[in-house]
Amino acid sequence: MMKENIESGEQKQLKLWVRMLASSTRVTQVLNKRMKKHTPLTLAKFDVLVAIDRAPGGVITMSELSRMLLVSNANTTGMVSRLMKDGLVEKWALPTDRRVYSVAMTSEGRKTLKHAISIHKGWVDELLGTIEDDKIDGLIDVFTGFKKDLAGIEA
Repeated sequence: MMKENIESGEQKQLKLWVRMLASSTRVTQVLNKRMKKHTPLTLAKFDVLVAIDRAPGGVITMSELSRMLLVSNANTTGMVSRLMKDGLVEKWALPTDRRVYSVAMTSEGRKTLKHAISIHKGWVDELLGTIEDDKIDGLIDVFTGFKKDLAGIEA
């Protein structure tokens, strides 16, 4: 019964949600598997390094990093600890407030990220390459607006 409703278009938003989730999950699975095979990173570690790289001066506080990644402080702490163990990031307390920690990549982290970015782009191009350019532009517009709309909704 539910499948008929979704397929008949009676619940277009639900149909869209199912398609978005399935597509996103599959792309994430492929990227994560490839990232682990070709680099010392998982996709989650890659995301952390990219967020640090995008921060002004390549330095970011732990709380800013959590906000940027849309994850909990505990999740960020665990991920940064693993990246520190891998020698890819360093963390230190601010001298002005010992409760606040900042994070930056090590030279090995920057080298690893540079390599990962170069191959990640090719994978994304491959995975999304079946979508025509004009449709990509439309999807970018749709999801940009959607992201703005969602920002105003309380969790």
